[in-house]
Amino acid sequence: RVLFRSCGDRRTVTQGGHQAINNHIHHYSQWIRSGKYALFIDGVGHSIAHNLVHDAPHEAVYIRGNDHVIEYNEFHDICQETGDAGALHTGRNWPWQGNVIRYNYWHHLKGPGLHGVAAVYLDDWGSGFHVYGNLFYRAGRATLIGGGRNNIVENNVYIECQPALHLDARGLGWAQYYFNGTYPTLFETYAELKADQPPYSDRYPALKNLLHDDPAMPKYNRLERNISTGSRWLDIYDFNVWKPDWVVIKDNVVSDSIVVRRRNPDVPGWDPYYLNIDWVDGFEHLDQQDSRIHTDFPGNTFQSQTAASFDAATRILTVNQAPAGFKPLPLDKMGLQPDRWRNAKQ
Repeated sequence: RVLFRSCGDRRTVTQGGHQAINNHIHHYSQWIRSGKYALFIDGVGHSIAHNLVHDAPHEAVYIRGNDHVIEYNEFHDICQETGDAGALHTGRNWPWQGNVIRYNYWHHLKGPGLHGVAAVYLDDWGSGFHVYGNLFYRAGRATLIGGGRNNIVENNVYIECQPALHLDARGLGWAQYYFNGTYPTLFETYAELKADQPPYSDRYPALKNLLHDDPAMPKYNRLERNISTGSRWLDIYDFNVWKPDWVVIKDNVVSDSIVVRRRNPDVPGWDPYYLNIDWVDGFEHLDQQDSRIHTDFPGNTFQSQTAASFDAATRILTVNQAPAGFKPLPLDKMGLQPDRWRNAKQ
């Protein structure tokens, strides 16, 4: 188990610079079955690269802090005994900004219960993350943005995920108590670091005016140039209205049988009654069911032909149609690598 706790200086955003590289971590958390992560990252500016993490009852990575880079890792069979969890989990702190999750291979993730497991779980207003160039294969709820803002999710490949992308506005729905004074933790952590002042306001400009810019609303997220095929593309929850500055969804190539899943607006509360919209019915059907949501999604390609396929045994990814500007994924660099201590990728 790797633990980087409070390394670096968060008040000055000074990097700690610790690294966890080329480790094989597996079958951990055997005594205490939850909350004992393979990699717990806190502080500023750490690197997690080329690790293989698998077989655990709960989560693999928990991120706290700023400017961490999680890259070239492989994660599978995580959260085998815990639902509503993530292979990588973070959230409930606006100033945790500047973190990058790129070039990782997430696969065979399936947790119990209604909400199962997410590969990348940006929980409870996790914001300012860049999720780029990952391969998600049978990775549950592959990328989940839970009410946060200023997240960029681009150039990823999603195959047989349920869904590929999840976006919600929980601050306007079931989680309003974070904003009405009942549970002020978001505002307390923001004030503690004086996130509207330098160095935070200089390094992460989106934080400067956050409290005066509808903080409960999931603004300025971008979902661009991704490929999704084989199951369900996009879940959208908790939106009573939909405004263009909340999310940009463009230049994605989608060949999932279900394009959008939406909570049924006619059922009160957050009970699991859903509307599934397939690509044949198209967005006209969704408009008829709920006119409050904008469904044009200009610039995206929806098709019945399989956009991509993946052979897990040989780790061969075949892309049949890619968005303009899409860059190939460096699959051979994901996971363990031979080095002076390790002779093979195992």
